[in-house]
Amino acid sequence: MYQEERIYQILKLLKEKKTMTNQEIMDYFHISRDTARRDIVRLVNENLAVRTHGGITLNDVHQIGSYQIRKQENEEIKNKIGKVAVSLIEEHKAVFFDTSTTIAALCQYVSQDIEAYSHSLDNIEILSNHCPCHMIGGKYFKKNRYMYGSQTLNTLDQIYFDLCFVGVAAIMEDGIYVEEFEDAAIKRKLARRSQNVCLVADHSKFNKKSTYKALDFQDIDIFITDFLPEEYKDKINCQIIEVKEEK
Repeated sequence: MYQEERIYQILKLLKEKKTMTNQEIMDYFHISRDTARRDIVRLVNENLAVRTHGGITLNDVHQIGSYQIRKQENEEIKNKIGKVAVSLIEEHKAVFFDTSTTIAALCQYVSQDIEAYSHSLDNIEILSNHCPCHMIGGKYFKKNRYMYGSQTLNTLDQIYFDLCFVGVAAIMEDGIYVEEFEDAAIKRKLARRSQNVCLVADHSKFNKKSTYKALDFQDIDIFITDFLPEEYKDKINCQIIEVKEEK
């Protein structure tokens, strides 16, 4: 079993049991103490769980860290997802890059001759080293470093994208969710103004909750992730690309 699958199953168990001991994790998955310890360290480092005496307890899944903190979480897998995602980009196309720490990782691998668009300061800073890029203006949202509002939406109405990459705060049973209402509005606009919509998200997004629904699964054309839980395979009916890590 891949570590990502164990992490997902541990979180499901934590939601039911609230806490688990190291021994319970070892017994449930038939794994060694060292393997259980590595899983616990990863859960704690990703802010999904909190250490207790002899085990772990579920962290507040509603809490989404600041942009700068989230950039450092799951950095290795975000880079792997980014390398796969960038292969979807075709030369001389109009491509939009949504605000997302995974998409920021993707941007550093862009080498194609494209017209790049984004409302994210971080994305534009990275993309400007590789290709012509256009900053979509609006009101500045400092926490997550992107532009939003009526000016942003009106500008997006004037452009049709060949491809857009979108990020997500949480993947729930009926679609993808984000923290801010304004972010959800931008994603809905992008889905209407793009030929292809590619969602990029690592496994941890399945274990979070957020407030505002941005898109239905049917709005997504391609989904790139490192792990897709079994119960979502019938819900997400688009092209799915799983980026696997070593066992």
